[in-house]
Amino acid sequence: MFKRKKIFDFKIAKEVIRKYCSFQERCQSEVKNRLVQMGLSHEVSDNILADLILEGYISEERYSQAYARGKFKIKNWGRIKIKQSLISKRVSSKCIKIGLLEIDEIEYRNCLENLISKRLLISPNKYSKSALLKYFQNRGFENHLILELFQEKADSPSNKT
Repeated sequence: MFKRKKIFDFKIAKEVIRKYCSFQERCQSEVKNRLVQMGLSHEVSDNILADLILEGYISEERYSQAYARGKFKIKNWGRIKIKQSLISKRVSSKCIKIGLLEIDEIEYRNCLENLISKRLLISPNKYSKSALLKYFQNRGFENHLILELFQEKADSPSNKT
């Protein structure tokens, strides 16, 4: 694995971590871990973290919004999986709620509907309903929404012979 150099100078460490934060949105825990990997004490890393927040390099709200948008649009994750992932990154519940508001309800439903259609189109008889339900739960979608869309697919005229 690539080994990073240990940095002992406060100013150099702050400049390096500014570049790290400028590259993409970061949560506080990622930045804190990076500072510790750089060999800085927890006290010094907390001071740098506080400065970065004041300077606007780190914002948990901005991070959670970007994270939720990206995981939903690119990876087609559901709200539950996004929320669990943000919790594991130690993002506050208030910021998680703000981030999840980035996902449009109609777009969310259409995404799940398209995923279900694709899965059923690939092999309609290969998977049982419970296997499909588990698959979409693992993607982070809510049970009631999955079951509702399954029912709509079953009731649709194209599935009746």
